[in-house]
Amino acid sequence: MKKRRNRENEKGAAMIAVLMISLLLLVASGGLILEASMNTTNVSDATAENQAYNAAESGIQSAVNILRGNVLLTGTSRLDTTKASTDPANRIDFRKAVKLSSSNMSSDASGDARLSRWMSYNYPTNSITGTRITLGSDTYTTQNGYAYSVTVSDPDNTGEILSFNTVGTIYDKNDTTNRWKPSVTVGVSPATATISYTSASIQNLDVVSGASDTNIGSFTISSATTAAVVISEDVRFQINVKMSAPYTATRTIRGSIKAGTYLAGANIPFRFDSSIYQLMGSTMSISNLTSNQLNVVRGATTTIAVNMTQAEPYRVVVRSTGYGPRGATKVLEATIQKNFFNGLTAPATLTLVGPAGPGYVFESGNSQNVTYSGDDIASNVLIPPVGTTNDTNLAVVEGQLCLTCKPNTVGSPSNINSELPEWLKSPQDLDNLIQNLKQVARSSGRYYAGGEEPPDLGNNATAMGITFVDGDLAMAGQGGGLLVVTGKLTFRGGFDFNGLIIVIGEDGLDRRGGGNGLLQGNIVIAPYDPTNLNAGFKSPKYDISGGGNSEIRYNSSSFANGMTAVSNFVLGVAEK
Repeated sequence: MKKRRNRENEKGAAMIAVLMISLLLLVASGGLILEASMNTTNVSDATAENQAYNAAESGIQSAVNILRGNVLLTGTSRLDTTKASTDPANRIDFRKAVKLSSSNMSSDASGDARLSRWMSYNYPTNSITGTRITLGSDTYTTQNGYAYSVTVSDPDNTGEILSFNTVGTIYDKNDTTNRWKPSVTVGVSPATATISYTSASIQNLDVVSGASDTNIGSFTISSATTAAVVISEDVRFQINVKMSAPYTATRTIRGSIKAGTYLAGANIPFRFDSSIYQLMGSTMSISNLTSNQLNVVRGATTTIAVNMTQAEPYRVVVRSTGYGPRGATKVLEATIQKNFFNGLTAPATLTLVGPAGPGYVFESGNSQNVTYSGDDIASNVLIPPVGTTNDTNLAVVEGQLCLTCKPNTVGSPSNINSELPEWLKSPQDLDNLIQNLKQVARSSGRYYAGGEEPPDLGNNATAMGITFVDGDLAMAGQGGGLLVVTGKLTFRGGFDFNGLIIVIGEDGLDRRGGGNGLLQGNIVIAPYDPTNLNAGFKSPKYDISGGGNSEIRYNSSSFANGMTAVSNFVLGVAEK
């Protein structure tokens, strides 16, 4: 009989094995539970971060909506109560957006421009001390809610300095080869006087505080005789102010030396067309004029003093911080561009771009009741009622718009070639703009190919919207905003348009039929061949001889409203 092995000392081994396996299972189960818990937390955090991201996007969109002028100020704490709510003083622009004193409420102690005049920061308390704008109708908490805050800045520091130089010339009717000179002799020998202009060069003018005083040169009247000097007719002068910083742009200041008989030591009046001019958002106010007149003493030098404000940025950076549940935050930065025109508008109410030649046509209308005005309806600025890009074409305009021919002409027709904006300097530049405008019109359903008739021509009351007609257009009735015609534009009968009209077809603009016509804004006629951009501009054509009464008046507000269709677009967004 086989003897059995004694295993008394092995009792409990199975239990130990079971316990060890159970421990391993317990550890595995704990790890699984921990992983599931951590995954749930990660998912929750990812969701909160995504919600914070969406809140930050809401902040970007809110800021863009404000910059587009879609939010009007309300309440005495936000409005300039001396002006209407729709007045430019109460409307947003890029300079107001980045400047503390105009971006924020006066009681807002924040050191950042954060649009608190237009946005209601309601957390933790109100728009004065609040730091966030809540989203949704539920009571907001940092652990369960959505909010955002924004700041607006100028990436180009345009509000710090201005640099410019000036070039002034005086018209000499006796010199057929060189009409415009820095000095001109007036009177009849030997009783003559020499009128000269001395230029100015201003570098890094400090405008951080908002405005600074400087000068744009001086006039000197010298004479070798004490006899009376007779100026038989008004003498025109012009001063080109050429900005070099923060932008490159030119604005021309124009005026007339008044005819008269002037004794030694007498004041000779230099009457400026306007005392206020705009250059890239900077307002130039000539401060030593009386009723737009500068009295220059014969035998002395008189400086032209100006007050210049900050230029307006053509782009801004909006930084939006989004807040989600569980304390989640996301920061987005968006660069917003003002518009395709970058602050440079048409330099005349009616701007005719192109060379002289047999193709040039300017027929101002055969009615005495035709008005061409450069007097801005919305401000005190005066621009030329008609501008050409050469003196030959200008002479034709002046011949038809002389005071006895068209007594309703307000302002002086001028050669505006020196102050053409970048988008009008060449067919290539203009075509780039036209292609951008075409794309905007397509995306907004306002593009019409040749032969298509638009159902309307924009909103006349608000002067907003874009209409792009790729071909000829016969226009009647009302319209507004931005109208681009690549063919011939024909006005038939009465019309009423507020905004900017650009015509690039070689047949230009024509009017036929009676009725009254009213345009408030600008017309630009700049014909070119889009298939041969190197050929240059063609001669412009403008003929309203077949129409009735009409008024063509400059209105900067209508122009600005027309730009809303192509303004304040996002160049790019980056997550910070």
